[in-house]
Amino acid sequence: MQIKLQEGEQILFEGRAEGKIFFMWIFTKVIPVCLIISFIILWCTLFFGGIFSCAIKGHKEPPLYLLPPLLKLFIPLAFIAALFYYKALKKTYLYYITNQRCIFEGGIFVRRIRSVPYYKITDVEINQNIIERFIGLYSLKIFTPGTGSVGVPGFEKAEIIFYGLKDAETAANIIQGVLKQYKATGE
Repeated sequence: MQIKLQEGEQILFEGRAEGKIFFMWIFTKVIPVCLIISFIILWCTLFFGGIFSCAIKGHKEPPLYLLPPLLKLFIPLAFIAALFYYKALKKTYLYYITNQRCIFEGGIFVRRIRSVPYYKITDVEINQNIIERFIGLYSLKIFTPGTGSVGVPGFEKAEIIFYGLKDAETAANIIQGVLKQYKATGE
């Protein structure tokens, strides 16, 4: 879906999350999601399976002998499902910087288009965690008055985050240039 531009708006930068971001997401999103899903499924299976087993067969304890086969089944299935989801999610991430605002577009189940006009932007930050350093990617965070001051230092919640940029400095320089022009002229 192409973003609808406002009157007089021009795209100054258009980007996508680089393919290497998927490697970062494996460690930060896929594996944790896989473990959480597996735990929930196993807990439900043992809890409800134990209740039904005890009610039907008259056992006093749930059948723990089911645990190893279930682990062998659910963990790989959850891992594969999470891999496919995040691989597809990466393809939906689009970033735009225009002469009027910064825009993020993406999502699979819930499609989000988030835009922040320049008059609301208070800070722009280039960020790189340890995994991003290893694979050579950056995140560009755009803060507004309501988001930059919230949270623990170093863990502030940005209004928009452009994940997986190979060259975040170019995007940050474009935003800083437009902000400087906006503050000088008010337009």
